[in-house]
Amino acid sequence: MGRFPKISSVVKFHILLNFFVVIFITGASYYHMPFQGFKDASIYILHFISLQITVAGFLYFLSLNKWIFKIFFSILFIIFCGFSFWAYSQDISVTEHLIHSVIETKPDIAYDLITLPYLGYLFLSFLALFFLLKRYKKIDPLQGIKWLILPAILCVSLFFILENKRPGNLINRLPYNLVFGLNAYTIKSNFKLDNQIPSLFFQKDAIKVVFVLGESVRADHLGINGYSRNTTPQLALEENLMSFPNLYTKHTYTGASVPQILTNQALEDTMSSYLSIYSVANKGGFNTTWIGNQTLEKSFTPVVNTNKNIVLIDKYKSVFSFNKERDESLLQPFDSVLKIEPRSLTTLHMIGSHWWYENRYTDKERTYTPVIDSKYIPSLTNEQLINSYDNTILYLDNFLNSILEKLKNESKPSVLVYVSDHGEQLGEDNKWLHAQAGDAAKNPAYLIWYSNSYKEKYPETIQYFQRIKNDPLSTDVLFYHLLDIMGIKTD
Repeated sequence: MGRFPKISSVVKFHILLNFFVVIFITGASYYHMPFQGFKDASIYILHFISLQITVAGFLYFLSLNKWIFKIFFSILFIIFCGFSFWAYSQDISVTEHLIHSVIETKPDIAYDLITLPYLGYLFLSFLALFFLLKRYKKIDPLQGIKWLILPAILCVSLFFILENKRPGNLINRLPYNLVFGLNAYTIKSNFKLDNQIPSLFFQKDAIKVVFVLGESVRADHLGINGYSRNTTPQLALEENLMSFPNLYTKHTYTGASVPQILTNQALEDTMSSYLSIYSVANKGGFNTTWIGNQTLEKSFTPVVNTNKNIVLIDKYKSVFSFNKERDESLLQPFDSVLKIEPRSLTTLHMIGSHWWYENRYTDKERTYTPVIDSKYIPSLTNEQLINSYDNTILYLDNFLNSILEKLKNESKPSVLVYVSDHGEQLGEDNKWLHAQAGDAAKNPAYLIWYSNSYKEKYPETIQYFQRIKNDPLSTDVLFYHLLDIMGIKTD
C-alpha cells in the first residue's frame, strides 16, 4: 500500500493533462451538440467520457519518454488546438477536405484567416502547454508504471472496441478526425477513370441540362409517388414532370453510390475502369459545371474533377456540422452558369435530407410537428423523426421548384434530372438513417422534368421515358439516361 502515494504525482499530472486536452481539443467536438433533457445529456456525457478515456490511454504511452513527450506532444497539442478553434467558433468539420485546403492553400488566403480571436486562442494554448511542460518536469513518468500500464492498455483497447462495434463512433471527433483525415488525404483513390472516350454522335443543339444529385431521399416519401402526406405540393402541379418510383440501388452510402451514378459503373461491376459522364459530355460539346454543398469524398473526387468548372459551397463543413449552409446557397452560382452557358450540364450536389434533419430546412417548411430536438436517436419518438424528415422533403419541393421557375424562363430546351444517391431508413426493422441494409435505403427518388421546347424538339426521348417510368430500374440507367437527354450517342 505504501507504493501508491509514490505515483500520486503521476496520476495528478495525467488528470491535469486530460483536463487541458478536454478544454482545448476534445471539447470542441461537443460544443455545438444539440440535446435536450437529462437522459439526452447523460448519453452524450457518457460518449464524451468514453472518447476521453481512450485519449487518456494514448497520452499515457506518449508521456513515458520525456523527449518524445516534450517534442511530439507539444507539436501535436498546438496543431490540434489550431483546428479546434474553428470547431469551437464555426462548427467546422475536421475532414480530409479541410486538411487538403490547409496544406495546399495559398499564403495570402491563409493570412486572411489569422484573426485576433484565433491568435488569442493560440496564445492561451501556448500558455497551457508551457504550464503542462513545467509540471511534467517535476514527475518521473516511469514511476508506478506496473500499476498504470494495464489501465492504459485497457483505455487504448476501448478505442478499438468502440470503433469495431460502430465504425465512426470516435474517429469523427477531435483529436481522431484530424489523424484519420490526414491519413485519408495521403491515400490515393483506387477508382480508375477511362480517359479513352469512345466515338460520339451528337447534334450541337443548345440544351440546358440540370442534374440535381440529392441525398438520403426515399421515393415513397414523395407526395407525387402516393405518399399519404403532400410533401411535394409544387412538384405535383408540374405537367411535364415524370417520377420513377421504382429505382433501385444496392449502395446505401454516398461514397459508393455517387461514383456509380456518375459513371458507367454497373451495380454488378465487372470492369476495371469507368467513363465519367462529364468526360463524355465535354467531348459532346457541353460545358460541365459541378456546384456542391457536400465535401468531396475520395471515391468520387476523380469524377467531379472531370467537370470544366467546380464550385464548392461551405466546403469546410461536412455532414457532421450542425451549422452547415442549406442547399439554397447553391442557387446563386447556378444562376451565373445558367445565364452564360447555352449548352450545359450543370450538377447541383445537395446536402439534401442527410441527418441532422433540423439543419436541412427553414421555418417555412416546419409543417409537421413535433420535430427532433436531439441528435441521440433513441431519445426521440418515431413521430419526431419522420416529421423532421418529411419537412426536409418539403424543402426539396421548394428547392426544385426554384430551379424549375428559372428553367421555364429559358428559351432554349431544358431538362432537370433529380436523383437521390440512396434512400433512408425511418424505423423499418428498427433501423434509422442509411449506410445499412434495408429496402427503404435502396429505393432513392428519381424525377425528370422537361420544358415544352425540349418536348417539341425531342418527342421520341420523352415518349421513351414516359414508357418506362413505372418499370423497375436500377441506378445503372442514370449514366445512359443523361446521355439520351443530351442527345449523345456512342458507338
